[in-house]
Amino acid sequence: MSDAESAQQPRPWSRVYQRRDAVVAREIADEVILVPVRGKLAQLQHIFVLNPVGAFIWEQIDGQRDLQTIHHNLIEDFEVPSEDAETDLFEYVNNLRDAELIHEPGLAVETVTSSP
Repeated sequence: MSDAESAQQPRPWSRVYQRRDAVVAREIADEVILVPVRGKLAQLQHIFVLNPVGAFIWEQIDGQRDLQTIHHNLIEDFEVPSEDAETDLFEYVNNLRDAELIHEPGLAVETVTSSP
């Protein structure tokens, strides 16, 4: 899907995501590093280094807040235009979801195990 097509898609503002337990977050030199520690997630291509906006979004993803609330909090805390906050939010959420670092609570979650 092109950027123009994805921009026309309605945003899933009511979705709620939760961080996976198999991910450890550590702050090092003003950046947050996310490291998967178990199972198939424990692969180097899934290590993320987050800037302050990404770290803020990571902390907001708590299984309680929907994306609309996180968007509002981004605008208030970083004093950025709504469009910029929206772009950053959905980019980070899509990347975290695609890397299986977050999931939607209540949906069937595949058990993460190590292979022998």
